Amino acid sequence: MYLWDANVLRHYGEEHPTLLLHVQRVTWAEIAIPSVVVAEVLRGRCEFALKAPPEKAAFAHSLLVETQKFLTQFNQILFDDKCGKALEDLKRLHKAHKKYADLMIAAMAQVGKHVVITRNQKDFESLLPPNQLANWIDDEPR
Repeated sequence: MYLWDANVLRHYGEEHPTLLLHVQRVTWAEIAIPSVVVAEVLRGRCEFALKAPPEKAAFAHSLLVETQKFLTQFNQILFDDKCGKALEDLKRLHKAHKKYADLMIAAMAQVGKHVVITRNQKDFESLLPPNQLANWIDDEPR
């Protein structure tokens, strides 16, 4: 399974040409969004909807609903108890790693033997082996 990071979702929404070439090489069933990414994306939209000034509130709420609909087209992988155990191990091994969500995504990739698709590979390089990382934005398909 190919787990998309939040930055890849944004590029998909923008129809990034290199990303679309990669998508053509796999079946849609092989692509998934970690529940961690779903939470990250919706958190931003919810905060905007709840804090928007009156002149932007209607737009903020329509954006929230559009985002929810957008996310439904993807398989979603749930962070479960096995991922929690892997997360504990990663936290112990990588105490200096600052991005908790990245640790959670890496734990999900480890448990499921998934490949994390991200433009920010440096965030995951110390957490996952090279064969579990790919950049479908900057790297052309082979």
